Amino acid sequence: MKKKFDYLVLGGGSAGCTLASRLSENTNVNVALIEAGGGGRNLFIKMPAGNGFVFGNPKLDWGYNSIPQKTLFGRQIYLPRGKGLGGSSNMNGMIYMRGVKRDYDNWAEMGLKGWGYNDLLRYFKKSESSKYRRDQWHGSFGPLATEPSRNFGTLEKAFIDASIKAGHIFIDDFNGPYRTGVGRTDSMIKNGIRQSSNIAYLSSKPQNLTLLKNCHVKRILIQKDNAIGIETAEGVKIYSEREVILCQGAFGTPQTLLLSGIGPESHLKDLNIPVYVDLPGVGENLADHVDVSIQYGSTRKDLSLARFQRLDKAISLLTRWLIFKDGPGSGAFFSAVLFHALKDISLPELQIYMTPMIIDENLTNHAIETTPLFERFGKKIFARGRKVAKPGIQIDINQMRPKSLGSVRLKSNNPLDHPLIDLNYYKNKSDLKELTEGVKVVRDVMSKNEIAKYHSGELPPFHNATSDPEIEAAIYQNTFSGHHPCSTARMGPDTDQLAVLDSNLKVRGINNLRVCDASAFPTQITGNLNATVIAFAEKVAEIILEGN
Repeated sequence: MKKKFDYLVLGGGSAGCTLASRLSENTNVNVALIEAGGGGRNLFIKMPAGNGFVFGNPKLDWGYNSIPQKTLFGRQIYLPRGKGLGGSSNMNGMIYMRGVKRDYDNWAEMGLKGWGYNDLLRYFKKSESSKYRRDQWHGSFGPLATEPSRNFGTLEKAFIDASIKAGHIFIDDFNGPYRTGVGRTDSMIKNGIRQSSNIAYLSSKPQNLTLLKNCHVKRILIQKDNAIGIETAEGVKIYSEREVILCQGAFGTPQTLLLSGIGPESHLKDLNIPVYVDLPGVGENLADHVDVSIQYGSTRKDLSLARFQRLDKAISLLTRWLIFKDGPGSGAFFSAVLFHALKDISLPELQIYMTPMIIDENLTNHAIETTPLFERFGKKIFARGRKVAKPGIQIDINQMRPKSLGSVRLKSNNPLDHPLIDLNYYKNKSDLKELTEGVKVVRDVMSKNEIAKYHSGELPPFHNATSDPEIEAAIYQNTFSGHHPCSTARMGPDTDQLAVLDSNLKVRGINNLRVCDASAFPTQITGNLNATVIAFAEKVAEIILEGN
């Protein structure tokens, strides 16, 4: 194996695949993309409706857990992360959603020149290929195909109609000029196939790009304040002539920095790791979208996507997708979203998803539920979590910008040990108040006849929770991750003592070392993270190739 490259890209997720592809467009350089997982081309990764097979699968999901959460009475939260080329874009909901304009303009106002909305719009458009939206907000020729979400049926339309009846406005394009309101999402799908970053950007591998799979990074090699390469968990050393770029995500990137002696001095000394740079912000500022799930009963099996668990229907769905790449298997299982603003319509606090079935995604607390034989095959493919999906309607309230921030710390100096992840949900009680208001917003929508005629009311723990203390108690029981962690190695101005990166995403105090993934976000954003991560990688590739 060749042991020296111009660029080492660590982590083959959404950012890593994008960045490696773009860097390789310079045919005068050699790039290595180093991924701890496999190839990311599993059948159920490609099939949009198959992510239940990926979720919780140890071959395809790193399967992190939080430490027991004091504010959740000791509960742990399951934190899936994609394992293999494509990373978490192999298992996400495929929603194409950017942050709002204010998110990025706030970064620029923090002193991060070049990171405002107008700066990033060019990279969103560069990455996107939309045949359905041809306007100033969208791109038509990028690697990442987008389309209106499929599996848009009776319940999705009913949710939108009920939201409008409740006073919310209809949004035709969530990535256009307005965000607060209700509408149909766009999906990252092309010809019935999930557009993971691997599929979108590396469908044809450049000759000057080397893919090193199943290669777990132990640490970055540092010599006289310069990053010169990496050492793998097996002890193999691979060197870089120009740069090492971390793209391992909000959990993996701070872990590798810490293992390499870059981070809070006291924490590194506790683990006998030599300190190269005392950067107290590494592993701090963990932001996530907090998810609160409310479930509504229903006897309408004909409208529920849970019906595809049954063996005959699962086989029919799978066969149709394999042959024609269409039908229910060719789309995500949710496609209607409501954004609600409590204060300022340009900066909504809540993103509310509707799913036409009841599912339980958390894998940390429940015993495996016995599955009827005729549904076992379908459940294995389509139902995320340990329980059988059931007819009904699930509403997930995601809090966009919680004030409570968590941390990532090393469990040991063994790179194969998962880090200690403290989500720290509800440390700031104002977050709980926002979500309590969100429950009331949902109840208003779900009470409208347009959708109320399809459900039989709330199920526990929200059933009969009427007072604010009772609602709060139900929230504590049904809090999960929104699967959007970020900001654990954030960029920031020189005046920010917890900023790990400068505005070019260079690690402070170490030359030839950068970060390019969601851990670099200065703050959490309003909406799903994947589109922004890809735009980050597009911009960083340009920065690097221009010599900055």
